[in-house]
Amino acid sequence: MKRPEPDEKELLEILELAKEAEQKAREMCEGITALSRKWRLRAEAKRAEAAEKQKV
Repeated sequence: MKRPEPDEKELLEILELAKEAEQKAREMCEGITALSRKWRLRAEAKRAEAAEKQKV
């Protein structure tokens, strides 16, 4: 059995849900990027520190 096509109100609700999901995904991505950058810089600093100790 075929489901009837959604009306304009349902389409607007779906669009709003999609916009909210996109915004949450964007915020999550920005947070993950910031954490990734933090840990990358921390790892680079530790590697540099270890390399400096080996030179001495």
